[in-house]
Amino acid sequence: MSFLRGSTNYVWCTTSVLGKGATGAVFQGVNKHNGEPVAVKTFNQLSHMRPHDVQMREFEVLRKVKHENIVKLLAIEDDQEGRGKVIVMELCTGGSLFNILDDPENTFGLPEGDFLLVLEHLSAGMKHLRDNNLVHRDLKPGNIMKFISEDGRTIFKLTDFGAARELQENQQFVSLYGTEEYLHPDMYERAVLRKSVTRSFTANVDLWSIGVTLYHVATGNLPFRPFGGRKNKEMMHLITTKKASGVISGTQTSDNGPIEWSRELPNHCQLSTGLKYYVTPLLAGLLEENQQKMWSFDRFFAEVTNILSKRVLHVFFMNRVSSIKIFMNMDEPLFNLKEHIRLQTEVRSENQLLFLDNQCLEERVGVDTSVRGYPETSQDIPIFLLSIDNNNVTFPPETEQPKFPSFPNTVSVENDASMAKMACSVGHDAKRRVEMFSVMDRLIKCGVRQFINMLRTQLIKLLDRVQRLEDGEQLHMYFTTSVQRLTQVAKKGCDRRLAEEVVRIASELKTVRASFASLVDPVRQLHNRFVTDDDLTRQWMATTRDIKCPCKQRANEKMKHFVDRLRESWQHLLRDRATRSLTYNDEQFHALEKIKITETGKRVKSQLNTDVKPALCLMAECLADWYKMSQTIYLQTAILDKDASHSGEMMEKIRSKLCFIVDELDEITETGAPEKPSNGMEDKLYGRTLYFTLIQQLFSCNTDMEHIVRKNTELIDALRSDTEE
Repeated sequence: MSFLRGSTNYVWCTTSVLGKGATGAVFQGVNKHNGEPVAVKTFNQLSHMRPHDVQMREFEVLRKVKHENIVKLLAIEDDQEGRGKVIVMELCTGGSLFNILDDPENTFGLPEGDFLLVLEHLSAGMKHLRDNNLVHRDLKPGNIMKFISEDGRTIFKLTDFGAARELQENQQFVSLYGTEEYLHPDMYERAVLRKSVTRSFTANVDLWSIGVTLYHVATGNLPFRPFGGRKNKEMMHLITTKKASGVISGTQTSDNGPIEWSRELPNHCQLSTGLKYYVTPLLAGLLEENQQKMWSFDRFFAEVTNILSKRVLHVFFMNRVSSIKIFMNMDEPLFNLKEHIRLQTEVRSENQLLFLDNQCLEERVGVDTSVRGYPETSQDIPIFLLSIDNNNVTFPPETEQPKFPSFPNTVSVENDASMAKMACSVGHDAKRRVEMFSVMDRLIKCGVRQFINMLRTQLIKLLDRVQRLEDGEQLHMYFTTSVQRLTQVAKKGCDRRLAEEVVRIASELKTVRASFASLVDPVRQLHNRFVTDDDLTRQWMATTRDIKCPCKQRANEKMKHFVDRLRESWQHLLRDRATRSLTYNDEQFHALEKIKITETGKRVKSQLNTDVKPALCLMAECLADWYKMSQTIYLQTAILDKDASHSGEMMEKIRSKLCFIVDELDEITETGAPEKPSNGMEDKLYGRTLYFTLIQQLFSCNTDMEHIVRKNTELIDALRSDTEE
């Protein structure tokens, strides 16, 4: 029997099966002229028994669509053996989304990045279909292909348009197509339960299939699962029709048992809390059974656009040793970011210390800057978060670890292959946990370094400010100038008001500088300890030096090795299952592979629960002890900085007052203002007393000011001669 078949320009081998369906199969082929690999869809006898217009519909649809997220049609040719037409398409080497989800690595759903890519590409492909008034009618993971482009990008593409047809938004149809787990309940009732339901359907039934597909992609499971699976058809229909609006899953775990409903995605789902916030209502809208409440395609496209347009900010919450993701609109400011963080961490906005690139986030980006202007963040380069009012560090609660299966002693090629696959799934889950712990370990250390650098910078700036305020040359200059001008004017017996104001300001300055003087020593002490001596770094290094963190253990590399061993054994048992009947020697090797899986599983559990997790728990305890001291230093620095700012503001107000007085006195001097009427000796005595008080206030304010005034001998001599009179 020949396994080679061909058409005018293409040839394919019937042993290279890419997929099979009810009406045909898809094989890998090649272009005869350039050797380019292709996918060739052939049709069986059942397909040829369909009405001619139905057979031609798939060809017409493929000719009509042209989009990056729809598998590209290359040709429609005749089989040279006279078996009808074949469809030649671009080859998607990544396989179908169903096969990807069937891999043990994805037993609990795809990673968040891959999920978002599926969401984006599935939505884009469906939008192109709707723009051309087409309905697919058989959407499922098996009909979504993974294509790897020349530049290495992953592109998901819709395929298999055998059930597709042209249909306006509100136009109805009655023919039944689709795969039962992904069918809208009304279609399921007619197509699977064979009940006579006088009901027609619109293009919107595709939305239910999209919802089931997206739930499957996010979790690795179908949303509605009766006990016994597909065979329990009546219960399947009951689950989908009896669920309340907003419920996105229903599971029956025992025969005739209760149904466990849920409005949330399961804990094992790899999507972040931030993304779940938007995906959960999306799924609830798509999985709406009531046709009156069903979403429209426009609503679906708008919601997907909203999700994909958001800026993702990665935040590492050090008090809980956990990474979070914040999804925000581009124009939202820092205030909104803090509110989003509060919702996920319960840390109030005013108690959030956010820092990035060794700087406080407010200083790094500005309070009014929108998210659009923020620097890029990632899981490895996040914004760090510490709670100012809480120095506790708690290890985050984990989702329950799946258990490794226990193999029976007897050989069952079918059961053993299934259990080996589950062992691989558990191994991949453990590998992800170790990788997460390794990231947490690195981020704790990075967060500590950045906090120390941020605090050092603040202390350096604070000391510099204190020193500049302590010098106060500009303030002294204005004070001296005001006294000079006052001497020139007030000796004539005029404008006591300004003289009295200078005396009053001198008293204020004395009070402010006395308050400021109490800041100088604490600031210098903090600077010496935590900048010059770098105490925080030394104490952190001392407490964590002996911890065998995941990177020192090369934990990620070990887990990869263990998982590769599990996959090798699984593949071995898969080959045994395909063989069906094993020889005595094959059975011995089969048993050895089961032992190998069991022993590798023990090493995986030991690496995770005995080596890596305890090390990170110890690191979290060290962080808690270290932060108790660091938080105190940070708060002391903040208080001193606030007090220094207040002193600076008060000195600036005094400077402004003196500046204003100097301007007034300059104006009096320039215009030659008339002398005020003198009250004789009483006025003269008042003036002398005033000058004497002024000198006392001036000299008592500060030794530096005394030095400045003593240098101005003309001023001092004038005041002294007047008082001696």
